[in-house]
Amino acid sequence: METLPLDLSNAIDRTLAPLNLDQLRNDCFELSQRYANHKFIETEGHRQAYIAARLPATYGATRQVFRRIEPYLANVKSLLDLGSGVGSLAWAAREAMPQLQRVTLFEKDVELLRLGQHLTEDRLFPLQLSWCRDDLTTEEIYPLHNVVTVSYVLNELSPKERLFVLDRAYSAAEKLLILVEPGTPEGYSHILTARQFLTERGARIIAPCPQNGLCPIAPLYKEGKDWCHFSVRIPRGKYHRRAKQGALPYENEKYSYLVVSPLPQPTPKARIIKAPMRKTGHVILDLCNDKAELERITVAKSEGENYLRARDAEWGDEWENYSHS
Repeated sequence: METLPLDLSNAIDRTLAPLNLDQLRNDCFELSQRYANHKFIETEGHRQAYIAARLPATYGATRQVFRRIEPYLANVKSLLDLGSGVGSLAWAAREAMPQLQRVTLFEKDVELLRLGQHLTEDRLFPLQLSWCRDDLTTEEIYPLHNVVTVSYVLNELSPKERLFVLDRAYSAAEKLLILVEPGTPEGYSHILTARQFLTERGARIIAPCPQNGLCPIAPLYKEGKDWCHFSVRIPRGKYHRRAKQGALPYENEKYSYLVVSPLPQPTPKARIIKAPMRKTGHVILDLCNDKAELERITVAKSEGENYLRARDAEWGDEWENYSHS
């Protein structure tokens, strides 16, 4: 479960406390409807609805992606977040990148930038934060940073704009380019397009794919049968529950992602692409392996330590011992 940092959670609660709860619920419903119709944040009510109902989920997804690639983040000192919104990714990066010194945030909605500054204040000190009002679709050059992130942004762009942003984002990434999208068939399609575009430019895939060849799930996606996505559980805070009128104290956010590098990097042998099925005496794992194959394996209790690893494994984890069936 990925929980918001306490300072951020408290700042959100203080921001939402003076609001009329019925109006906040209405704004959350309206924002959800706008997302479904490919319309996005437009009013102050939408911005408040976003921090109440969507920010915890987008934070959780990016934080879990960072966990998946933790070894690659150990020496990162600079981060460029494109389409940063209120800057929740900077909070996730602070937790994941121990050497991080500066974060540059590009966002075209000046009111989102102001809201982000209000929520953050000096709570991420000593990180150096640069809040920049920029339209990603018109900037010809993005400044170089160790890591560049494009999180929940591609779905808001036209096909032409996506390629424009991807081209410039990859050119700006000295070590890693990280893409995160909603874990829907459409979100996966944007990741799939980005994957092809970037590998044709020479990018090396770090995660989730264990290889640079064709995605073995793509044919299933084209038949309407499956798509590559993952899931993270998010606790619902006070205003999150009230805004969504949810009975459960948590929700599950599905996401798709891609991490690439301009540099050669080690990659895992396989990745778990479905929730493990834990049975009596054995565990069933669905894998995508480094031969561009989908594989289902059974790890029996008789396999000792390997079984213990399988029993504790989670959807999205790396898996090294995939060769047995």
